[in-house]
Amino acid sequence: DGDGLDNRFDSLTSVTNIKGTSYRMGTGGTFTGDAAPGSRTTVQRKFAWQSDRDWRFAGIVLPVQFLSFTGVHQNNNVILNWKIIAEQEIDRFEIERSLDNSVYTKVGIVTDAVKLNEEQNFGFTDNISAISNEIIYYRLKVIGKAGGIKYSNIFIVRRVQTQTPVTIMPNPANSYVNVNLYTDKNIQASFILIDKIGSKVLNQKENLTKGFNNITLNLDRLSEGVYAIIIETASERIVKQLIIIR
Repeated sequence: DGDGLDNRFDSLTSVTNIKGTSYRMGTGGTFTGDAAPGSRTTVQRKFAWQSDRDWRFAGIVLPVQFLSFTGVHQNNNVILNWKIIAEQEIDRFEIERSLDNSVYTKVGIVTDAVKLNEEQNFGFTDNISAISNEIIYYRLKVIGKAGGIKYSNIFIVRRVQTQTPVTIMPNPANSYVNVNLYTDKNIQASFILIDKIGSKVLNQKENLTKGFNNITLNLDRLSEGVYAIIIETASERIVKQLIIIR
């Protein structure tokens, strides 16, 4: 009847006026507005690098097998190496570094050619001379030419804090002692002597030059006993024992 036809028409109208929620379901195939009734629309984006407007978005996981991702700390560098087998074409490798295992920053890109279905080795050297953190985290991001991505395991570098080598001669000493040390840059250092009751009996400041340095401390005014020699710089504090005999 007429009422039934009107009801069916109202229902159809309400369905065709639903707002689009997928990629380019907006007016005229755009990202905004409503899709025109009966229009053809793209319902899902394919690649991970594309904008994610659709809740049905699904990025592609790149089919890469990580055989290893390791590294070694040498002086001011971390030498990273990885071994993979790729089933699809690779566009590039991005090396990411973090100081807290939370926020990662891209520090390098490797674009060497990758053969398909063959075991291959790659490498990258990261300069960490400006980083003071004892622990550094690395991960590898592999990006395919078709847009897929895959992350490696996280590799952790633990930097060994080495103390500046210092020798004192003679020890036991009498009227003087020579302090020999090496520094890799020009710095200022304080040479402090502490007696057995904790009193500071000498405080001698010296400007050290890059390379080996020989500093002489005069002990004539000090009595016999056991002392601590403290060498302090802006970044280090070294303590040695000194014996004075008369």
